[in-house]
Amino acid sequence: MNSRVARLLRRISCAMGWLTLSSAALGAQAQNQLFQRALDLENASRYREAVVAWRSVIAAGATTQGILGLERVFTQLGQEDSVLSPLDSALAMNPADRALRGAQLRLLRSMGHDAQARAAFDSWRAIQPRDVAPYHDYASQLLQEGHAAAADTVLQQASAALGSLQGLTIEIAQLRAALGLWGQASTAWRDALAAESYIESAAIYSLMPAPAAARDSVRGVLAKLPTTAPLKRTLGALELAWGAPRSAWRVLFTLTVADSAYDSWNEFAQDAERAGAWLVARDAFAAMHKQRPNASIAMRAAQASISGGDAASALPLLASAREMLQPYAIRTQVLPLQLRALSQLGRGAEAEALLANSVDIEAGARKIYARLVAWAWIRDGQIEKARAALAGANGDDEDEVTAWLALYDGNLAKARPGLRRPVEITAEAVTVMAFLGRTHADSSRTAGRAFLALARGDSAQAAAGLERAADELPDAAPFLLALAARVQAARHQDPAAIVLWERIVTYFTAAPEAAESDLEWARALTRGKNNSGAIERLEHLLLTYPQSALLPQARRELESLRTGAADL
Repeated sequence: MNSRVARLLRRISCAMGWLTLSSAALGAQAQNQLFQRALDLENASRYREAVVAWRSVIAAGATTQGILGLERVFTQLGQEDSVLSPLDSALAMNPADRALRGAQLRLLRSMGHDAQARAAFDSWRAIQPRDVAPYHDYASQLLQEGHAAAADTVLQQASAALGSLQGLTIEIAQLRAALGLWGQASTAWRDALAAESYIESAAIYSLMPAPAAARDSVRGVLAKLPTTAPLKRTLGALELAWGAPRSAWRVLFTLTVADSAYDSWNEFAQDAERAGAWLVARDAFAAMHKQRPNASIAMRAAQASISGGDAASALPLLASAREMLQPYAIRTQVLPLQLRALSQLGRGAEAEALLANSVDIEAGARKIYARLVAWAWIRDGQIEKARAALAGANGDDEDEVTAWLALYDGNLAKARPGLRRPVEITAEAVTVMAFLGRTHADSSRTAGRAFLALARGDSAQAAAGLERAADELPDAAPFLLALAARVQAARHQDPAAIVLWERIVTYFTAAPEAAESDLEWARALTRGKNNSGAIERLEHLLLTYPQSALLPQARRELESLRTGAADL
């Protein structure tokens, strides 16, 4: 062959290779375009058109993607059986494709064809006898459907066929939790988390239903040394979900920088906020601020402190934030929180001075701030200074703070209009609104002084005043007595509270507070180790107030007391 012919053949060969590559590239591009069009139609809920588009994807050679698309679309249309024919054709060409096999199991079980699903599982096992995939997918589906016993059978088959359960740790963990074997479930999840840290959410979801009696065993396993960051985050999330936010924070606080502590603390703090665990959220935000000083985080920690009733700890956090901010941000973001904190603490002089020294405040904001100063003076017991502070806010008869001052003066008629729709629905506001709704009286200086004592934090004077007000206002007597009892119980004065509860149960049997008094009386007796007396009170509640919303709680506490008594 001469050199000219050889060069010509090489050129033809290169050209054919280029054409082959170009054809493959064009084919891949066409597949991508078809896939994107089908996906867009599906996302737009144009399911009939999406069916045609996904069939085009299959025809173009992307069989698995097309079948999975058809599965989703026909499921939306309620026509799952329409997928079976193209799926069978696809499996005939590629019987070991895991995605297709998984889709087959899902479809057959969703349509209630349990026997066919079992046959499909057996067929998959026969094709791949040493593969864990058939057992993994089938057991997972059974567990998701709540068929724990059937899933257990599949896992036993896996152990017999494969010689081990390696690769099935998640399914084992889920199965043990489904069967209520919480200690074993925790151990299995611990092993699974060691291998796959990304499954924290699955572990939390699985272990969260553990009953109170089993939670210590879960804690013991997850907290066992050595503990890893995934284990700590899992246990922390469980503690928060179980209503123990402080325990959750104790676990998560030990995370280090290497464990991405900051991000974990941030997620936990937001969860704690949503759960209303304000002081724990404060601690998490404060830890974040200490690790990476940030004015916004410091203010968020301060906000949580105030919401949690610990305004004192908010002040140093706000002072730290001030040092990092410009005057405008201090005036608009920090100042309101500082005034709220001082107001909550009853530090009227400091609040007044802070407001007086603040410049460039808009009239509307100054009016709001003046009310906070007034509240600070109220909590300090300085009613006249509160009036003076409120005068700068241009208060009127419908103003809320004016209404509170009227209440403390005993002018119930003037208090009612301003307290119909309080700006902030606090426990204190709800209590006073309920009181004003229970009495038709226009005045009661005794009641006013009692509520002022509550605002000042003088619980002993408040309890005594509420009891005297009950004699003065018969239509609100059971409400006032129940409130006095709650105050006494909060002061750990159970004997004094029991006297009030007994008075309500004896003389105000038709009042809504009667059932509540029976329940709280029983709880006080339980605290005093008088279980037999507590049982008697709970039985009285169940028999006397069969329509009370407190009955489910009373039954649970009665059963707990009886079980405890039996164990003794």
